Amino acid sequence: MTVRAVLAHARDMVDDARVSAVPLDGWSKWGLMTQLLLAVVLFAAVPYASSMVPFERIYIDGPYKAPHMEDPMFPMRWRLIALGAWVPFLSMPFAILAWRRRHTHLGLALLQVSLLLCICVIGWRNFPYYALGIYRAYIGEARSWDFDPVGLLQPYGSVGYVPDWEILLLYPIAFVAVPRIGYRLFQERKQMSRAVLLGTALCLATTVFAFLSTPRFLYWFMD
Repeated sequence: MTVRAVLAHARDMVDDARVSAVPLDGWSKWGLMTQLLLAVVLFAAVPYASSMVPFERIYIDGPYKAPHMEDPMFPMRWRLIALGAWVPFLSMPFAILAWRRRHTHLGLALLQVSLLLCICVIGWRNFPYYALGIYRAYIGEARSWDFDPVGLLQPYGSVGYVPDWEILLLYPIAFVAVPRIGYRLFQERKQMSRAVLLGTALCLATTVFAFLSTPRFLYWFMD
């Protein structure tokens, strides 16, 4: 048997996840727990973030001229937008590490990558939409107005990173990643623990729900 044939056979074994039962090492466990903790912090803030209403002066002065710093909720909006912006970055190294070890821990890799996708969609896409009160306005619990995203997000530049046009990349990424991960999950379901299987499926479902539960998001963001 040639070296090429041996390598091809090894790749087939990896693709079939036949070696996915290798015990987790300390770094993998630590990475998973850290990423889960970051996700819990982000998800726990969603109910409060989605309860925010727009700053009243926006209706008088418009999004560019409104004195956003005088908004009593400005510090909390700032913290929520910062949380949504930075949790995905903090989560990335752990998902990347898990993906690099997918040959021995495929289930863990799928879980952590799907969790990262979910965190990015909720943190980068949804949190500014929630914290600025757009969600409440578009579900009819606050007045709708000219919620120009550039004018509304400009005062939050001190966060260090405010998601911009790159949010639109989440759409094709999720459109490709969700079904592919879901299909691989179905293929390898017998090789994975029930916790990993359900956790990954829940992340994918939450990602889809995050897109569907933000009415008129593109109408607002592309304004």
